[in-house]
Amino acid sequence: MVQEIMNSYTNNPGLVVISAFTFFIGYLEYVYSFRLVIREKRAPYPVWMHTFYFAHDFTGAIIFFLLALHNDWFWFFSAASAALVIWNCFEIFNLYKAVKVERQEIWGKFYESPVTVKQAFWRVAGQIILMFAVVNLFRVFMDDVVMLKWFAFTNILIAVAPGYLWNERKSRSGTSVVLAIIIFIGTVNTFLPPGYGMWTTASTFFDQPWFYIAGVIVSAYALRNLIMVAKFPPKEQIDGKKPIW
Repeated sequence: MVQEIMNSYTNNPGLVVISAFTFFIGYLEYVYSFRLVIREKRAPYPVWMHTFYFAHDFTGAIIFFLLALHNDWFWFFSAASAALVIWNCFEIFNLYKAVKVERQEIWGKFYESPVTVKQAFWRVAGQIILMFAVVNLFRVFMDDVVMLKWFAFTNILIAVAPGYLWNERKSRSGTSVVLAIIIFIGTVNTFLPPGYGMWTTASTFFDQPWFYIAGVIVSAYALRNLIMVAKFPPKEQIDGKKPIW
């Protein structure tokens, strides 16, 4: 698959644009997480998603760096490694906010007294260790030498998992309609056919029926989450600031 992907990015200039759009959507999903946790003191994603993405993207940054090292610093591998390092910084910020700002809401049900920073820190650290084991075990099981299989799964995760948290809250607090729209667009974009989608254009491995079947199902979940958030009551202003819609 390594040589196939190198050939795809060398011989198909349109794939560069497709990939840039895909990475841009991923960054937007985290930019909104920043904005929400800073303004509303609540992140749109459960903490286990942050620990999972940290483990996944840290692993991916190393994998792409090694691929670049052994393939004459092929530009896509080098750029992907750098992009994942940036994502790791995003995730560190979100985990910092989980420990400093959200810890009572996240872990309060497990303690009789208010959750301390130390208790929250060790819960995060334990989750990160577990997620590293899970990501790398399944990377080996999937023979995912380029991490693209895992990348597809991360987009499935963000399409489905946040909706359960939003449904528990029963409000737009900590999320937004625009974020739900961005996630829906990113989900549909993941499962587009060759010539339009990053995965299917980069490798024929993804151009198979179950990939598209999963895409329809997962996109339906993302749309359902969007409709759910849109039905929640509008937000009120916080300290005189316009709500994040």
